[in-house]
Amino acid sequence: MKRHILFGIAGALALFSLSSCNQDLLNIPQKGVVAYEDFYQTDEDAQSALTAAYASFITTVSSGNNGINNPSYNVVVNAPGDELYWGGGKKNGSSSGGQDMNEFRNTYDNTIPHIKYIYKQMYSLIYKCNLVIDNFWGENGELATSAVKKRCVAEARVIRAWAHFFLACYWGTPPLVDHVLPGDARPTNTDHQVLMDWIIKEYQTALPDLETRKGTGDKAGAYKITTGNCLALLGKAQVFNKDWEGAKSSLKQVINSGNYALVPTSQIKDLFHVAGDGNAEKVLELNYVYNEGLGTFSGKYHFQRNNALFFRMLKAYPDFLIKEEGWGNNCAPTQPFVDAMMKHEPNSARRKAWFATYEEMLTEFTYFDFKGKDLDHKADGSVMTKEEKLMDPNRGLDFNKYDELYANYGYFFLKFMPWACDLIPNSSTITEENRTIMRYPEVLLLYAEACAMTNDPDGLQYLNMVAERAGAPTYSSLTMENVKQEKWFELAWEGTRFLDLVRWGDAPTALHFKANDPTPYLDDEFYVDGSKGKKQSGKPHKAWIKWIDDGWAASGGGYKVGKHELYPFPFDVIELNPWDEEKGVGLKQNPGW
Repeated sequence: MKRHILFGIAGALALFSLSSCNQDLLNIPQKGVVAYEDFYQTDEDAQSALTAAYASFITTVSSGNNGINNPSYNVVVNAPGDELYWGGGKKNGSSSGGQDMNEFRNTYDNTIPHIKYIYKQMYSLIYKCNLVIDNFWGENGELATSAVKKRCVAEARVIRAWAHFFLACYWGTPPLVDHVLPGDARPTNTDHQVLMDWIIKEYQTALPDLETRKGTGDKAGAYKITTGNCLALLGKAQVFNKDWEGAKSSLKQVINSGNYALVPTSQIKDLFHVAGDGNAEKVLELNYVYNEGLGTFSGKYHFQRNNALFFRMLKAYPDFLIKEEGWGNNCAPTQPFVDAMMKHEPNSARRKAWFATYEEMLTEFTYFDFKGKDLDHKADGSVMTKEEKLMDPNRGLDFNKYDELYANYGYFFLKFMPWACDLIPNSSTITEENRTIMRYPEVLLLYAEACAMTNDPDGLQYLNMVAERAGAPTYSSLTMENVKQEKWFELAWEGTRFLDLVRWGDAPTALHFKANDPTPYLDDEFYVDGSKGKKQSGKPHKAWIKWIDDGWAASGGGYKVGKHELYPFPFDVIELNPWDEEKGVGLKQNPGW
């Protein structure tokens, strides 16, 4: 009580002091701030607001629920597919969120932070886009006459439609937010078909006011929204909406534009590195530029540094990779993916760029250890033979921490592994290669799918363009099975597979192994039994796979029809905005959660 009385006296004195002075002296303009009503006026204001939307776009796909570690977008789009074992030093380790999603063990009341983060980030991105769109339309609903403002609004519409498409794919019936909402708004579910129709219309409405990429060498044309990537995103939405003829029309315009092309086979390994930024097949990617004046992180969130795909438990890495010992979670390709690709194209340039065998990892690259010591030359200066490398105790798995490598079938993911030449200045971990949203092969394969669904033979040439560039066998016929396989191989770990499995109806079969099969653990015949500190066996390095039932199914794992087609709306979002049947407001949770 005494504390409350003292506070009341202090408050009264403060009010008295203010009322007894000259009020005009308190009207001091705030420096460095533009009033809201004065900002959304000029072409420069429109461009500035759009830049903020792009910044939010970058943050959405490159940051995570715990800062920059383990980007949530990467986990959400890739963990549920059949291409990766979401590994780690051990089960339920530091990457347990990714593991739970990989094994379909996440629950509604304990929503994986990655799911929650991405859901909220998508709506944050939509809000930034709505600020551009809402504030640069005329009072009567007509678009402002400036060409710059028209373009800015159009680009914001495409980004906003992309975010809604993402939400529609993973949550089914998320709220449609097409304007800045008041603070007391309670948005409700939007029918999936209504949302898809709106998304498609948004892309179509934006097209006339967008700029066009200026040929395959126009890097800037890959870093922003253009007619080309708008048509590509439109075509993708039409494929998902089963509008095959509409999709063919949209995608063929991209193909015929001459602004995109597949890079040569020799450059396939460069696609996801600085050397490949903005190249001919980048339909849309987010541009990272290091700025020394902004500090180590340059105000950006980085995708590649912490993409949960670094190696673990290797004594040394090939010299082209970042030398970060013990970092990451060693996500590795699954047995179904490896077996299928090794059967179809064991020696293709694509396969070797996407992943390597254990033996290839140890023998086919130049090696220095983490301290810079040359591991490939002997004392006399001669180069070690392959056989000698396989007997080298300085390379291979390191069992000082764990007895074996969890969730690894004996193959190592390379596709997105960061290279040393991608590093920003004065950093051993942070690189600046761009974040790819869509590549030209996806356009070609979406077009091939639409053709396959309409018995149109025109799609076969584009299916084979992708296969031929990969250095893989081509196809004699255009069938959905061939399209599915080629898309699986070409776009592995690029966030397309899980959605494809669901919409094709293949998820129950393709993902069945995650709940019912044992997990592979990688050991090495170089050691007696792979246990910590054991002596060498006298045998060469060779992958030795142990299959262990680690209880995925017993712990509630496994894909369930009628539930795992969609993610749950985050628990706290439902709690703040529960469904009210009588008023028809709030959010209904997805089935099965």
